[in-house]
Amino acid sequence: MTSADDAAVLALNAAAEGLVEPLGPDRLDWLRLIAAHAAVVEVDDEVAAFVLTFAPGSAHDGLDFQWFGETYADRFLHLDRIVVAEDHRRQGIATAVYRAVERSAKPFDRLVCGIRSDPPDVAGLAFHAGRDFVEVGKLRRPDGTTTALCSKELSD
Repeated sequence: MTSADDAAVLALNAAAEGLVEPLGPDRLDWLRLIAAHAAVVEVDDEVAAFVLTFAPGSAHDGLDFQWFGETYADRFLHLDRIVVAEDHRRQGIATAVYRAVERSAKPFDRLVCGIRSDPPDVAGLAFHAGRDFVEVGKLRRPDGTTTALCSKELSD
């Protein structure tokens, strides 16, 4: 992900707002700088998806990231967000991205993420359950929503 991708990434994030935290240009620039992974997926020269992950010790200030840091110390890779454009969903993009991220997360023992559970992100919860993520906690957000904190242990 480069600054040339900013408009597309911000548009994708805005389209998914409510499922992911809001994102403006300055925050995107900062997150890209501190991320373990900041990548886009292109289909026919168009940004079809993006992903941001964070390793322990990063300056990320997200509530999910802080909870996972307190719970797992330095033994996790946090998948902060993945957003796939609506017209590119159900084409295997998210599965391919997760496989790549899971491979890179093996040294950390687990891949973790937060998924909105109240009101529920039914598709997101089902996708993660199908990838062997289990709920390890709940986080009540300042906006009144609840996030399921999920973890997938990674083995060789």
